[in-house]
Amino acid sequence: MKVLFLVASVWACVAAAQPWPSKPVQLWHGFAAGANPDIIARTLQPALGERLGQPVVIDTKPGAGGRIATAFVAKQPPDGYSLIMLTGGDSVMAATVNDLPYDLLRDFAFVSTTTLFPFVLLVSSEAPYQTLAQFIEDAKKRPGKLSYGHSGIASTLHLAGELLKEQTGIDMLHVPYRGTQVQELAAGRIDMAVSTPTAAMPLIKAGRVRVLAVTSAKRDPSFPDVPAVDESVPGYEVTSWLGLAAPARTSQAIVDKLSAEVRAVLAREDVAARVRATGAEPVAMTGAEFRARVESDIAKWRRLAAKISLQ
Repeated sequence: MKVLFLVASVWACVAAAQPWPSKPVQLWHGFAAGANPDIIARTLQPALGERLGQPVVIDTKPGAGGRIATAFVAKQPPDGYSLIMLTGGDSVMAATVNDLPYDLLRDFAFVSTTTLFPFVLLVSSEAPYQTLAQFIEDAKKRPGKLSYGHSGIASTLHLAGELLKEQTGIDMLHVPYRGTQVQELAAGRIDMAVSTPTAAMPLIKAGRVRVLAVTSAKRDPSFPDVPAVDESVPGYEVTSWLGLAAPARTSQAIVDKLSAEVRAVLAREDVAARVRATGAEPVAMTGAEFRARVESDIAKWRRLAAKISLQ
């Protein structure tokens, strides 16, 4: 028995001494194939795997706005082999949902953002509105008659629409969908949709929907001819992000290595070009910068949630 114990101890020490990573790294997200996190994860996957010297395997646990996957990864061993692609929606849920099965700031080690992006305000190509100001004017004339679609109650897209209502004084009916609001808009079942550029891009390119505005403070490079909402509604700004995190208590050396490799991947011109083609901007942050962004977003959405009904 002593010999067996000694052998087991030796193997444990050898395993512990192995450099990270020594096997494939799993990258999880909580959304369907073709959703923004999935597209960006698959855009980064080959180059990140090359940098790490091990395959990066993308896996999904879709549902509940991403919280199923986030809760799952929070409980994984902090060994650097299970990562989560967080979204700006995670900070919204942290600000608005009281019974999350995890604490975003306590249960994760933040690695780096991967992209920053605005949302887009869309109307059908058949709609009469050529500008956001025209849409707002019509909404003021017909309170409660126009509708906008988003990706779910208390999602970032929902709050982006509610912030527009609050800052303009318009009254619109919000209609939650499971990521299909742009298709519903093109079919004429709603009057406006709030979407990520990535999800909307196929229908934008097909000419079935029209971009009225981007939600960043300034015009976005992906849509240089499209006004920012701020040009019609001064002070309005909503931008979101995607980023990688690991379970809390993951070695700081692993987190730092991951962060450096993400920065190196996003600095590649070919990768950056593919990211920009989705309507997002490749942006890497240190883990500390990423955490600070999440903390700021949570505070912002808590302030808005206190003013509106999230029903």
